[in-house]
Amino acid sequence: MRKTCSPWIAAIFAAILIVMVAGCAGPVKNEKQLQSATENLQSIVQYKLSNLDNAISDAAGKIAKSGLQGEETRGILNGLCKKYPYLLDCSTADPQGKMITVVPVEYRRYEGTDTATTEASKKFLAGLSENKQPVLSDIFKAVEGADAIVLVRPVVTEKGELLGVVSALFKPESLMDETIAPQAKVVALKVNVMQLNGMVIYCSTGTETGKNVLTDPSYKDFPELIAQGEKIAAQKTGTGGYIYTDEATGKLVKKTIYWTSIGLHGTEWRLVSIAELGN
Repeated sequence: MRKTCSPWIAAIFAAILIVMVAGCAGPVKNEKQLQSATENLQSIVQYKLSNLDNAISDAAGKIAKSGLQGEETRGILNGLCKKYPYLLDCSTADPQGKMITVVPVEYRRYEGTDTATTEASKKFLAGLSENKQPVLSDIFKAVEGADAIVLVRPVVTEKGELLGVVSALFKPESLMDETIAPQAKVVALKVNVMQLNGMVIYCSTGTETGKNVLTDPSYKDFPELIAQGEKIAAQKTGTGGYIYTDEATGKLVKKTIYWTSIGLHGTEWRLVSIAELGN
């Protein structure tokens, strides 16, 4: 089991990457700079995801010994949630999806709640029980009422018995906004994070969050944009362009894009940078 990096190392790493993104040149001026800025943002977000994953893995290892409930387990979960303030809650659940221990205290009322309320959630839990592998979800409506993402680690004893799971729930904007939005502004980009089904789970300007690039009616007059969305979903990385309305002026302008991928445990999202390079 890997150990989580210390907060000091994490802070230094993030600071170096932020300097790399911002540089001294200001707004990106060509496709090479667009690619560089995007890949550096990708490194920051991927690091944050991986760091959280390692911490949940550590928590799952401890809870395999302490059990799914009890004060020791509650303390482990509280420590996890306090370390990552963007988390909505941290919890344990049994293999059938019933929440056993939930922190922080304002979410304790969900203890005993059945999360297997849809066919999708039942399939999710069945796969987790069978494979005993960690899972990063796409966005969904959590029982807590939020449109959120969950990172789940199985709790497995030394004998290989599945006790249940440890879960960390968060909103995409809570994870990404403090990282992406300020740096995107420095280099004059809009940055979207898109699921492979076309759903934008994060937009640095907030204008496209929750829209599906492939199906939203607001894009129906922009077939070139939809075609780019299909290409983005199909390819892990790439570049392209399309004509779309400028948010500030309302005029049609050429948008240049570069995208790459982030994710964990088989779940992929596309991180897409969008710029107006004057071409």
